[in-house]
Amino acid sequence: MVFKRSLLAASVAATLIASGAAHATNGYFSHGYGVKSMGMGGGGVALPNDSAMIIATNPAGITETGTQINFDISWFHPVRGYSQTSNSGMFNASAESGSNNFYIPELSASYALNDTSSIGIAIYGNGGMNSDYSGTATSLFGAGNSGAFAAPNSTMTAIYGGGEGGVNLKQMFIAPTYAHKFMDGKLSVGASLLFARQTIQVKGLGAFDNGMYSAAPGYVTGNEVSHSTGWGGKIGVLFHATDAISLAGSYQTKMAMSKFDQYAGLFAEGGKFDIPSTWTIGGAFQVAPAWTLTADFQRINYSSIKSIAGTSTTLGRVKLGSDNGPGFGWSDVNVVKLGAQWQMSPALQLRVGFNHGTNPVGSQDVVFNTLAPGVVKNHYTAGFTYALDQHQELSGAFMYAPDVTVSGPNNAVASYDPSTTTTIHMKQYEATIGYAYKF
Repeated sequence: MVFKRSLLAASVAATLIASGAAHATNGYFSHGYGVKSMGMGGGGVALPNDSAMIIATNPAGITETGTQINFDISWFHPVRGYSQTSNSGMFNASAESGSNNFYIPELSASYALNDTSSIGIAIYGNGGMNSDYSGTATSLFGAGNSGAFAAPNSTMTAIYGGGEGGVNLKQMFIAPTYAHKFMDGKLSVGASLLFARQTIQVKGLGAFDNGMYSAAPGYVTGNEVSHSTGWGGKIGVLFHATDAISLAGSYQTKMAMSKFDQYAGLFAEGGKFDIPSTWTIGGAFQVAPAWTLTADFQRINYSSIKSIAGTSTTLGRVKLGSDNGPGFGWSDVNVVKLGAQWQMSPALQLRVGFNHGTNPVGSQDVVFNTLAPGVVKNHYTAGFTYALDQHQELSGAFMYAPDVTVSGPNNAVASYDPSTTTTIHMKQYEATIGYAYKF
């Protein structure tokens, strides 16, 4: 009963906190969930690693985590911005996004019902289609807001010029979970019911807030924070092929979300912003008594979400907010996650990892993605766990994602200077600390 009351209180607190989460690594999905996984490149679909946060990766894994509570908090520091050059110099521009420090909590718990069945819950976040350009930022489109394609010497203010610009997307997931062992414990199967809540706010797109560019003027930019909710599911399997080899896979459904009503004139289908499906397969290999290696492959299906996948090159011919309206032009992302764990002593584990994800943003959609420059590809990670006693452990992880740039033409001003080229960039730092109590 003490465990159940503690879990309820912690769940409520984390729900309130996690609604402010912000992330951006593999597109806008986190590179990993749980401090132990984060130290191994975000991998571990086949390695529960004595952490209830395995729910977020593979719900089958809680059959091996016993009864425990985990709490992690990350400091996430993305550095992103854009620059623009043109032969005439008329459209030269640059800006760095502000709001570079985010604090992201995660909570998970598992409870062993008996030798074969377990229940659990995880609360965690996605997000990071995030940018915050100040009012002093130089305009991408000159100085006019009579339209996105206004003449450069107009006296009116343009997108990102003379006013705030940017977007802030946050997603929170709550995942109650059940898992069961079969085949004398060699095979585990688990399932999570997913509830998602997301919020968004967009600023600085006044140039497009009219009947020429939007199907719903007045619902494009500068409105209050808009909320959306939806449901989905995740299933997972974990199979111990031998004492040294484990294989696993998981699948998360596409989540149909309610519309962002305040931005019905910006996102396709009248404000729809669904969450894409994703699947992961992988293995864990104990190559020596003290060494375990992991290898995962993940697919994130951004192309199935119109508001994310629709190309921005149709802007001006197809209206924002329409059924097939322009979007960010993101393609599907393939992710390879590699990790290694060393049991250095009975109390201390050390970890390293590497995560490579394909870049979802093509050169033709660079200008629109100044709002959300989620272009990083490589992530280098390290981590540790130290057992304080038989019930408590402290873990840490660090991630660095080097700077990636993507350049493309700014077709909005091509009639004035076809040489105009826009470049977006991003790099990231993240440090996570985690605490676990085992009953």
